[in-house]
Amino acid sequence: MAVKQAQVDPRSRARWLERVWEPPLWALLALAALYIVALAALIFLPGDTLLDRLRALDGGICSEIPSHSFFPAGQQLPLCSRNTGIYLGFALGFLTLLGAGRVRAARLPRLRVAALLLALVFVMAVDGLNSLFHDLGAPHLYQPQNVLRLLTGLGAGVAMVSFILPVTNGLLWRQEDARPSFRSFAQLAAMLPLLLLTVLAVASQTAWLLYPIAILSSLGLILALTFVNLVFAICFTPLVGHFERWRQVLPYFTLSVILAVVELAALFKVKLALMQTFALHMPPTAPLH
Repeated sequence: MAVKQAQVDPRSRARWLERVWEPPLWALLALAALYIVALAALIFLPGDTLLDRLRALDGGICSEIPSHSFFPAGQQLPLCSRNTGIYLGFALGFLTLLGAGRVRAARLPRLRVAALLLALVFVMAVDGLNSLFHDLGAPHLYQPQNVLRLLTGLGAGVAMVSFILPVTNGLLWRQEDARPSFRSFAQLAAMLPLLLLTVLAVASQTAWLLYPIAILSSLGLILALTFVNLVFAICFTPLVGHFERWRQVLPYFTLSVILAVVELAALFKVKLALMQTFALHMPPTAPLH
C-alpha cells in the first residue's frame, strides 16, 4: 500500500499544481484597492511631481534627451519622441484589439501582415541609426526630426503588441482563440485614423494633452514589460494552457506589473550610478521659456 501511495503522489501533486487558483471576490477587491492606492501614491504623495515620477519610471529605458523630445505646455514628456511613439503604439494597439474582441487572439499576424509589421520595425531601426549618426557628427542620410521619430515609433509599437499579445495568449488559455491578432491589411488599416490623430496630438504640443500623453505612453511601457514578465513567469510552470478566465490571470498579471515597476526603477538607479561614475549629467527637463 505504501508503494502504491508513492506512485500516486507525483501525479496528484502535478494535478494540484495545474489547478489555477480563482481569486474570490474579497481578493479581487483587495487587488483593486492595491491598484487605487498605488495610483494615488504616484499622483498625490508630497515631493516630486507626477511628471518627475513618470520620468524616473521611464528613464531607465529612455535617454530623455531634450532635443529628441516633445514639450507640451513647455514640459518635457517622460519619454523621448521615439519611445513615446513606441509605447503609445503598443497601448493603442492593445486597446484596438480589446475593442475588436481579439484581445485573446493566440495566433501571430498573417504572413503578409507580419512582413509589413516587421518592415515598420526595420524603418524605425533605420531612422534610429540615422539619428545616432547625426548625434555623433557622422555622415547620415537625412536631417532627423522628432515627428519622424514619433511616426516610426508608433509603427514599431503596433508591431510589438501584434506579436507579444498572441504569444502571451498562447501560453495562458486552455481554449485558445485561433484568430490572428491582425488577419488582414484592412484590420491593420483600421488603426490608421487613431494613429494619425495621435501624431497630431503629440506633435501639436498642446498644453492640455501633456498629462494624457505622458500617462498613456508610460502605461504602454509598463504594459509591454508586464506581458514579457507574464510570459516568463508562466512558461516555466505547469500552468501553461490552464487559464480559463481573466479572473484567474489577474493575480499573476498584478505580480508581473509589480515586477515591471521594480525593473524600471532598478534600471533608472543603474543609469544614475553610471552617469555619476562617468561624471555625466542628467539632461535638463525644466520648462522651456
